[in-house]
Amino acid sequence: MEINKGVAELVGILIGDGYIYRKNHKYQIGFVGSPKTDREYFEKIKKLIFDEWNKESKIILRQNGLRIVINSKEISNFLINNLGLPYGKGKCEKVTIPPRIINNWDLVKYSIRGIMDTDGTIFVSKKLGIDRYPTMEITTTSPNLANQIREILLKRGFKLGNIRKSKSKLSKRVAYRVPLYGKENVKKWLNEIGFSNNYKLNRAINYIQ
Repeated sequence: MEINKGVAELVGILIGDGYIYRKNHKYQIGFVGSPKTDREYFEKIKKLIFDEWNKESKIILRQNGLRIVINSKEISNFLINNLGLPYGKGKCEKVTIPPRIINNWDLVKYSIRGIMDTDGTIFVSKKLGIDRYPTMEITTTSPNLANQIREILLKRGFKLGNIRKSKSKLSKRVAYRVPLYGKENVKKWLNEIGFSNNYKLNRAINYIQ
């Protein structure tokens, strides 16, 4: 199975808010999102799945979340055996960008786009003399993934803060936050990586105007 920019983006989406299940002859790939902000984005994911994997899929509302689920032994084995993506429980803490993607900027930027579209946030805060200071942040429970993303973006000339560790009262997992501060970073992201999730794209454009 070819690894192109579409597959690289699907890998990023899986890393962010997806899962792979392989057990007892059952093979499943799933994507999870918010019904409030991700409906339009999920239509794009559905199209990407068809374009790259030739699989029809449905968007379902389940347990107050959007889901896309596809059943495929071939795709599951490709993601697990060829790309080395983890599956089942514990995926979140150990997932990383696959070696076959990470050393190629023309591929890995699409994986990072998929991760930002799912596990990223864009917001503004007040700083001394600045009322609307934009920040982009990718949050993951995988420390190795956080370090990968930070190193890749630094090499491409993005300005990043240090990775910050935090823990929510609602989760036992430690989260690792990769921050990019300021308008120039947002502009650079729009020019070099971009968004497929229009909700986050519109926020980014609004914050730099």
